[in-house]
Amino acid sequence: MQVNVTKRIDTPDGKRYCPVVIAANGRVKPGWVMVNGRQEKHPEGAYYLEWREDGQRKRLSVGKDAIVASNCQVRKHAELMALAQGLEVSAPKEGDARCLISSAVKDFLEEVKLTKQDKTWRGYQIALQYFRESCDKQYVEDLERIDLLRYSAFLRERKKLAPRTVHNKFANLLTFLDAQGLPKLVGKNDRPRFVKQEVEVFEDDDLPTLLRVCSHYHRTLYDFLLMTGFREQEAMYVTWGDVHFKTHTINMRWKPQYNWTPKAYKEREVPVPDALLTTLEEYRKTLPPKRAGASALVFTTASGRPDTHMLRALKRNAQKAGLDPDHFWLHKFRATFATMHLQAGVDLRTVMTWMGQTNLESVIRYLKPARNQAMREKVNTTFGHPTQAGNPSSQGIRPAKDNEEDVNTRLVESSQRN
Repeated sequence: MQVNVTKRIDTPDGKRYCPVVIAANGRVKPGWVMVNGRQEKHPEGAYYLEWREDGQRKRLSVGKDAIVASNCQVRKHAELMALAQGLEVSAPKEGDARCLISSAVKDFLEEVKLTKQDKTWRGYQIALQYFRESCDKQYVEDLERIDLLRYSAFLRERKKLAPRTVHNKFANLLTFLDAQGLPKLVGKNDRPRFVKQEVEVFEDDDLPTLLRVCSHYHRTLYDFLLMTGFREQEAMYVTWGDVHFKTHTINMRWKPQYNWTPKAYKEREVPVPDALLTTLEEYRKTLPPKRAGASALVFTTASGRPDTHMLRALKRNAQKAGLDPDHFWLHKFRATFATMHLQAGVDLRTVMTWMGQTNLESVIRYLKPARNQAMREKVNTTFGHPTQAGNPSSQGIRPAKDNEEDVNTRLVESSQRN
């Protein structure tokens, strides 16, 4: 006895019942339907169950929530099977169609785990765990704006999270609620805010001081991060086969053998300087044959496994060098890579391609003003003739009064001409 789920959506030809799209976890994919053989997203409309009794099609509305629709489909199928076997079926109690928050969270996380990277799944898991701690309601349909505002306060006051972290976890919760088909419960001004800090890069003396105390392995790793702009996991899963010594490039490729995919599923090729290739070649000679093969990872533990402690080691090396560990993190190499290329005159779109970014805005924020000695000399040259209050130098800034008189004269002359 088959029970199908459809959704009544708006089309150019009017209302239409379309089959829903089934996600990898076997549940209805919220908002998605099949239209003329293609998957399309239609957040509007309600879900319906369809089945046949005595050759006639029956249709029952089950609301606008995809999870509720899936639950109703399972229950209706069980009901029809029971009736076919001559069993008595009691009517469901009022409220049975409502969706438990715990069930919705479980289904949502299962789908994220099947479709996203593990790091993304962990982020959603923690955000939704905190939400369940802050909210005492049982059903998704009962959630209100005040519950989201309480969640934001819970993250700030109870969990003591930084403003940026609160913003990210709140965004995770909104994604979850959108997947449940809930209307927008909060306005733009309700979302947690944070100060967008200026991108930090390594200054002139930071890296030489750090590298003096590092092992050969970590010197190679930090040179690699600086000169490729690779993210942490991209460096973690680069193989010797990705390093092309003849073409002076390094590829970032999908690694199915490690169940790893690049961010946004985009592969890329990055040109690198000769100095980095020389460093990599010297480091490779120190490795045993098993760890130096084309399929082997470049940066690994002694057993050949991916190095998952890069950040911890960086903090430790910074402290060993007498530097502040709080000022050292892996993404700072990537920011320095972008800033140095932009200041050297490489165009924005090229840097965007090398970094694997999807829009120029993501790269523009790395266009930091130069702060080296040459730039300081230019600043001193600009203001090389200091002025005194009330007695401006003839080579310095003109008095504000003279400027105002010039402007007024030009305005009078312009009005006379008109």
